[in-house]
Amino acid sequence: MRSYVAELEALLTRVVLISFGSTLGAKTWLQETKAPFLILLDPQRIAYRAYGLERSLLRSWEPKVWWHYARLILAGQRWRGIQGDSSQLGGDFIVDQNGIIRLAYRSHDPTDRLTISQLMAVLKLSAWTNQPD
Repeated sequence: MRSYVAELEALLTRVVLISFGSTLGAKTWLQETKAPFLILLDPQRIAYRAYGLERSLLRSWEPKVWWHYARLILAGQRWRGIQGDSSQLGGDFIVDQNGIIRLAYRSHDPTDRLTISQLMAVLKLSAWTNQPD
């Protein structure tokens, strides 16, 4: 997503990550990834509940997820281990400047996320449909 920063800025889009993790974990992640995005911490998971994000230990550790992590490790990526509640599922949301949810995607398991291309397509469509007359 870092490679899309200029395009995101051109679309007047701000990326905000929400995590239930610790301040130290968020700082470490930002340093490791060099992500230029804002992270908000939600340890009580108020936003997670408000956006209908589920928890599922079964879906978080099904064989498909194990295989995904194995492939990442075999490809040379560092696995940081379990960070907090491994059963908490995430999602991707696009909310416009008026608070209207333009996209709500709730992950079925930890490997189930939209691609950046899918997110950018929705952002471009939203920008186009929100143009003043």
